[in-house]
Formats: sequence, structure tokens, C-alpha cells
Amino acid sequence: MQSYDDGDNLSLNFYCKDPNSNQDNECETFYRTDRGSWLVQVKKRGPRVGAQLIGLGEDETFGELSERTMNSFVRMYVREHYGVDLPEGTG
Repeated sequence: MQSYDDGDNLSLNFYCKDPNSNQDNECETFYRTDRGSWLVQVKKRGPRVGAQLIGLGEDETFGELSERTMNSFVRMYVREHYGVDLPEGTG
């Protein structure tokens, strides 16, 4: 895994949010970063959920995902939910 200084030295671009959010600001939102990764704004859950996660720090309320992981997730999701095998992205 690549390591980046303190993690705050990146720029975000809005990508999409929960289509059922009714335009409020407190919703699940995806941002694309300037280093080919994703930042996800999500609702914080309680300690029972946190205890199930491996290596989650108490201050972690979002996660940065690589483009590879996002592509893999989308392909798996579409295959599982719609029975369609998407071709691998070209970058």
C-alpha cells in the first residue's frame, strides 16, 4: 500500500451522491481525488459496527479507495446484481 504524508495534501472533485438525498448536504457522497483515488463521505456508525472492522482508528470516518478497487467493486456489483460482465476499464 502506498503511503502519503498526513493524507490532507490532496484535492477533491465532487463525483456523485445518493440520488435519494433530496439535495441535502448530509448524504453519502463520492469525491474523486487528484491522485487517482476516491474519498467517500459516509454516515458514522456505532462501536458495534466499528468492532467488526480490522484496524479502524477511532478518528476514521471515511476511507480513500484506489481506482483499481473502485473498478473491481463496480464490476463485481454489476455482475452480482445484474448478471452482466463488464469489460475491464481502460483507465
